Amino acid sequence: MPVRVRANPPGEFIRDHLVAAGGMDYPQSIHRAYKAYLRDRGLDGASRASMSKYIWLANQLGLVAFDHAEPSEYWNAVEDGVEVPPEYVRESRPHAPSPRHYYRILDPGDPRWIRLEASYRESIGLEVRPMAPRPPVRPPAPPPAKPPPKVKRPKVEKPPKVPKKPPAKPPRPTPAERVAPYEERVGVIIATLEELETSPSLEAVEDIENRLLDLGEDVVGAMAKARGTERTLLGNINSRLRSALEEMGLLRSSVERVLAAAEPAQRTRAEAALRAAIRVFRENLATGE
Repeated sequence: MPVRVRANPPGEFIRDHLVAAGGMDYPQSIHRAYKAYLRDRGLDGASRASMSKYIWLANQLGLVAFDHAEPSEYWNAVEDGVEVPPEYVRESRPHAPSPRHYYRILDPGDPRWIRLEASYRESIGLEVRPMAPRPPVRPPAPPPAKPPPKVKRPKVEKPPKVPKKPPAKPPRPTPAERVAPYEERVGVIIATLEELETSPSLEAVEDIENRLLDLGEDVVGAMAKARGTERTLLGNINSRLRSALEEMGLLRSSVERVLAAAEPAQRTRAEAALRAAIRVFRENLATGE
């Protein structure tokens, strides 16, 4: 059995156990008590065979003596209720079913309890080394110091969070606002008519016609994507452009007559006709009538 530096050796424990049990007990009870004793100290328990060996050594040294036997539940497997006969002698077969054998301690003060195996070796004339001194008993470790109490920090009340409003989406342009660029281009064409009235030329007539055609293509493309009121407004512009294009022949011929007039009277009549043609052209482009 290994050396127990944190517990009593088996011989010393057997002596103390028998004294505490009233001077007498059986080996199985001693073995169970020793296993519990070692387990409480974090050590492995002793085997049953080792405990039987130490009981045998104590018996050989005259420290204990067989007292009596008591029946156990499993002693007789054939007949129930068999009592131990008065003349019963301990059986020599170690594995035979047997009753509990009680041993009585004879001398608790005998120093041989401390080293049962060494004392037995000395009794039969064998050399035994002197017992090593026991290590000093360490004082119990002081309890760990308690950590300083935690100082609670004063709670700083945070100002309530103001929910962030998402940036306002820009308002969607109205149909009139989406159509306004095309109306501005119509206004540019009308302003060009005023220049044509003061200084008529075929190049100015050609420029007005090209502007009308380009604007008409853009309006038709926008109408394909527009819906509702916007489509209606664009359709109005498109009809005005068509009406103006129908008057391009009259406007061109009026300018040609002004440019071809040789006499003042002819030029005066031609300019009057040109102003009338420009007025009709402007009204068709502005109102669509």
